[in-house]
Amino acid sequence: MTAGYWTLTAAELLEGYARHDFSPLEVLEECLERIEGFDPVLRAYLAVNYADALQAATSAEQSWARGGSPALLCGVPVSVKDTIEMQGLPTTYGSLAFKNNYQDDSEIVVRLRDAGAVILGKTNTSEFALLPAVQNRLREPGCNPWNPELTCGGSSGGAAAAVAAGLGPLAVGTDSGGSIRLPAACTGIFGFKPTYQRIPTVQRWRAAPGRSHNGPLTRTVRDAALLMQALSGFDARDPESRIEPTADFLDLHLPTPVTGCVALAPRMGSELADEGARSALNDVATLLSDMGYELHEDCPPLPTERQELAPGVWGYSGDHYAAAEALIPGFWEKHAADLTDYARPIYDAGRTALAWQYRRLLRQTQAYRERMAVWFDSYDFLLTPVAEPPPRLDSLTAGRELSALEFLAPFNTARNPAAAITVGYHSDGLPRAVQVVGRLGDDVGVLRLAAAIEAARPFARRWPPLVLARSGR
Repeated sequence: MTAGYWTLTAAELLEGYARHDFSPLEVLEECLERIEGFDPVLRAYLAVNYADALQAATSAEQSWARGGSPALLCGVPVSVKDTIEMQGLPTTYGSLAFKNNYQDDSEIVVRLRDAGAVILGKTNTSEFALLPAVQNRLREPGCNPWNPELTCGGSSGGAAAAVAAGLGPLAVGTDSGGSIRLPAACTGIFGFKPTYQRIPTVQRWRAAPGRSHNGPLTRTVRDAALLMQALSGFDARDPESRIEPTADFLDLHLPTPVTGCVALAPRMGSELADEGARSALNDVATLLSDMGYELHEDCPPLPTERQELAPGVWGYSGDHYAAAEALIPGFWEKHAADLTDYARPIYDAGRTALAWQYRRLLRQTQAYRERMAVWFDSYDFLLTPVAEPPPRLDSLTAGRELSALEFLAPFNTARNPAAAITVGYHSDGLPRAVQVVGRLGDDVGVLRLAAAIEAARPFARRWPPLVLARSGR
């Protein structure tokens, strides 16, 4: 039986290190043992960072022994999604075409190292982060710790499954249409998509400029705030990362305002949440009303035009193909046969994407952001469902989307901060979650409201039965 460090949050690990109750090396040893034991079932990781993690944990242990003020995440294990470039391990972007691709550290990884984090490895994802489930040609599909016959969601599903199973308390994912929030909801953890570029994107591969947000997947809001504090901030190489107002994510202890106005949206366009999701939404709405929030049922604006370059041609196919071509000139001729059935038609279309069509799409999305900003003039926050229970792996087909993505993707286009927080469980025992969306730039406000919900619905200590059984609990 392990020592049980896996049950501790990042904040609790830091407190234990400060008291010298245990060491970063002991925590790392247990993490690696758990990855070796659980990953053959869950398939959460694509690569494990053994030697480099050992070196980082040793350095962290020395820092704690010296005393003083160790770095913010000194000795805390963290994983990074395998669309985030990291020196020393292959960065595949979930694609067989890049199985031997090695790159320098992205700025995200640089900041993790500077904060003293111990990077455990690269987590599993769909190919080029294109599906709301973890399916690729590198290994078998990623599984849900609550039921291995179900998907863990996607595309940051490996990251979510790792946190949900206690294979490290912190994970960094990306979200261009729900890819943090959806797997967080599927696996019963907390997922936060901050304001666009609050965490800068500085690396060679970038397939979703304008839509993809980097963000944390954790068990608690406080842990997400720690990661945000370590990773956010302007980088001159990414001009869009100059976000106002600047944020101090460690201020979550400040009183949560109880005079805010919250919109409730059980429906987004044609998508009406299922009965279980509506029940969760109503439960949290009652909670917020009791706290003193003013609530109104209202639906935010939705894009009025389809995100297409031409009929049937996804609007961002050119972005995706350009990212691959920048790394491997002649990509289609060299690697078309390596692509999954869902990625191949997107990359084929991307080869002939027309600039004037893309410019039209960019104008449409900018107009939509303006409509969303005006709508939020009337509200401080929006509360919506996240998704229906995750489907079985054997029911997934190429291109299949999980229900309720209409509740998630608009806030990538509009760039608002949004969080998925577990608030209960379905009748079959699976987690259920709600989404909190805030005004552009109000990342701290979203986290504070999520923390207030978490305090009233404290599910961070509830672990999947499979995890408890295999952990001797």
